[in-house]
Amino acid sequence: MRLGLFFILLILLSLLLAGCWDRIEVNDMALIISAGIDKSEDDQIELTVQVFIPNPTGAGSEGSGGGGEGNVYTMSAKGRSMADALTDLQKKLPRYFSWGHAKAYFFGEALARQGMYNEFDFLFRDIQPREQANFFVCKGSAKKLLESQNDPNTYETLIKLSQKPTTRSSTMHEVEELFSGESGAFLLPVASLTSMISNRSEKSILSVDGMSVIQRKKLVGFLSSRSQIGIRILKHAELGRNITITRKEDGGEIVIRVINSKVRMLPSIENGKWKMRVKLKLDADVVQNSTTLIIANGSNNLRKIEGPFNEEIKKLMENTMDQLQKELKTDVVGFARAFHKKYPHEWKKVKENWNSVFQTVDVQLEVNSTIHRPGISNIPELSNRRGRNEGIQ
Repeated sequence: MRLGLFFILLILLSLLLAGCWDRIEVNDMALIISAGIDKSEDDQIELTVQVFIPNPTGAGSEGSGGGGEGNVYTMSAKGRSMADALTDLQKKLPRYFSWGHAKAYFFGEALARQGMYNEFDFLFRDIQPREQANFFVCKGSAKKLLESQNDPNTYETLIKLSQKPTTRSSTMHEVEELFSGESGAFLLPVASLTSMISNRSEKSILSVDGMSVIQRKKLVGFLSSRSQIGIRILKHAELGRNITITRKEDGGEIVIRVINSKVRMLPSIENGKWKMRVKLKLDADVVQNSTTLIIANGSNNLRKIEGPFNEEIKKLMENTMDQLQKELKTDVVGFARAFHKKYPHEWKKVKENWNSVFQTVDVQLEVNSTIHRPGISNIPELSNRRGRNEGIQ
């Protein structure tokens, strides 16, 4: 009896010791650090991956781009799906691909406009891609974007840019939640190439250039620069900070910076007509004044310019809603959620056709801004100096 128990214990212990049977050594790995997904001219999926080949010996060749720690290679292959293209890529490399270090996924514009259904399904279904990887849309080819880069650190810069409040960071985890939203629409940052001078030589780096609108996993268009500001005002908690509004006054310009905004969405349904009353309350400071208007503390001119800025902001918001309702026909501002919350029964009847209803929603905008500070610098003699200069001429 004791001998039998002893052998059973030995078997159990041996099972515990065999915990690394499926481990892949670093010498056998190719780490995917980014991937670009395009639609090819022959209607196939073209997958471009940038891989980092670790060099444990630390003897990387000079000029290889690995800095003695490894090398970066860019490879492409076509297939009927991402899985097919990846299988074809794997045949060209003796090392095993690992998605665990992928930082960014880029969707080419042609593929994104056709729809990214299968590609999203592959990335979310596979267990290897990590949830903190970031999604980007690019204007043109994702392959061209990746082939222009050979430094893995450029992706860290791009991701930090996409995470700034001026844009919209969209990780796999965030996008997965947005898929199930009422409108099924969300924003993805747009990646592009930009030039900079380093040691007197020009270098192309990745940067964020605006926001794209995704509806049901399909690119419907890009926000204009004015609409981006309008969206940021409506979604200040996500995209706030450094929102500036400029208005021409008295031969110059006054620029204010929005430091806080509160948005109230008040939906209503009257006689079958869907309406949305949007109340904006903004707090701002003056950051530039090149006019003859004196706005120092104690003057009443701060109150006088609030009305004109209310009109300026209202025009901006009308322009934003016009693009969303008439051109993009997509709700990325949360109207669907507001109606769903207040009118659950009515919402249930239109949720499958929400895009059409959204285009007909009567939007009423109310803007109330308060300008608190004129800035720490004011030039009261500006108008006098202008007069002297005109006299000299």
